[in-house]
Amino acid sequence: MTDLPRIASFRQLDEHLKKTGVPRDEQMIRNNIYIAPLDWFAIEEGFNLRPIDPDHAEGFAKSYEQGLYVPPVVAELKIIDGNPRLVIREGHHRLTGARIADGRGANLPGLMVNEFKGNQSDAVVMMIKTSEGKELLPLERGEGYKRLAGQNWSPAQIADRMNRSITHVERLMLLANAEENVKQLVREGVIKASPVIDVLVELRGTGQDPYPKLLGMIEGAKASGRTRATGSDANKALGKFKVTPKEAMSAFSALSGLTGSLRDQLKSGGDAQHELRLDSKAAESLLKILEKYEASQNTAEA
Repeated sequence: MTDLPRIASFRQLDEHLKKTGVPRDEQMIRNNIYIAPLDWFAIEEGFNLRPIDPDHAEGFAKSYEQGLYVPPVVAELKIIDGNPRLVIREGHHRLTGARIADGRGANLPGLMVNEFKGNQSDAVVMMIKTSEGKELLPLERGEGYKRLAGQNWSPAQIADRMNRSITHVERLMLLANAEENVKQLVREGVIKASPVIDVLVELRGTGQDPYPKLLGMIEGAKASGRTRATGSDANKALGKFKVTPKEAMSAFSALSGLTGSLRDQLKSGGDAQHELRLDSKAAESLLKILEKYEASQNTAEA
């Protein structure tokens, strides 16, 4: 491509290539990006997986006001009350930010938009995967998986499409299917999603209400000076006994003196008594671990 005329834009280059008969596979090709008036856009109530974050929307508003590049939104054409409307499928915060900027006098020419093509499942998948540069919270992602399950997607299909494990999908769907009072605790930030799921898994099929146990975990965290309950609170509430690698090594070291007598018992069969000799340091380490175990069981029973 030589002897080009003065070209200063993509559009001029595109027109030149077409005029000179350059093969199509060597031309620039326009994609489906349009600029549409702001009042053409609409938001489908209940479609977005998360509420609008004012700070996040404000960030987009400032970008529009400063003339910075903001990626196009994705919308689906629908006729509402006889008028064409572009229903947002991805970009709720960008649209909100554009409306804020326009209301403050930015005088935007419109909003760049790509046309969405696909079904409802495709729209949910796109929303989960893109999420406007702000990671979805576990509960929000779980609600998305729940929608896909409602459209007859199996956990395996969801996991494959999202490039996640089946266990990940099943755990988040368990959270999304929990009672509203349980989910509200997660939304309020007084407990992390993961320990809530741990409790739901442990109590599944028992008929026990997880809500009182979760409240107890939250109160325990507050009593310890923490703002929200975590996995350690779930372990205590469920009586799960965990030791650190250092504690495990101390215990194995203390019990290693039993190796010979245990082998002898297995050879001879039957019951046997074993003598364990420990120095004071080993005895102290082993006692701490045993007391930790007893405390975990007492907490669970309470």
